[in-house]
Amino acid sequence: MKNRKKIHYFMKNESAVLGLPMRLTVSLIIGSIALIAILSTILNPCLFPHRMLITISPQVTIVQGSDPENVSFIVFVNDSDGFPLSGASAIVKGLGGAGSGVSDNEGKTVVNLEIQLENGIYEGYLDISVRAACHVPFEYQAIVKVVKGNRLK
Repeated sequence: MKNRKKIHYFMKNESAVLGLPMRLTVSLIIGSIALIAILSTILNPCLFPHRMLITISPQVTIVQGSDPENVSFIVFVNDSDGFPLSGASAIVKGLGGAGSGVSDNEGKTVVNLEIQLENGIYEGYLDISVRAACHVPFEYQAIVKVVKGNRLK
């Protein structure tokens, strides 16, 4: 019996096989929580964002005729305590135009845009969007009224 085949039997370890899905599940849950914490810190570095106070001037603008016109708006951005907020980005858009600016140390930015009221339309509105780090985004529709000629009412 020289050519005798050796048969190897593997030991069964049932506890390792049964514990593996549980360890994978726990690792997956802990990893997901860590990933969510990292992403929320990167995307929104402030846990409790503050509100902003926005003022735009003028709130009513008069344009002449139906040709596109360049208009300027002054946007003031303050924090909830009334102090100027620098570095806030403001976008004013509508009536075929859009303009943006970033607030300075006094919380002020000038936004220029080209708007147009078509023939037969005598009024329109502009929207504003302001964003700043650690502050709740401010968006307001129809904040500025644009009228044609002297039809201010």
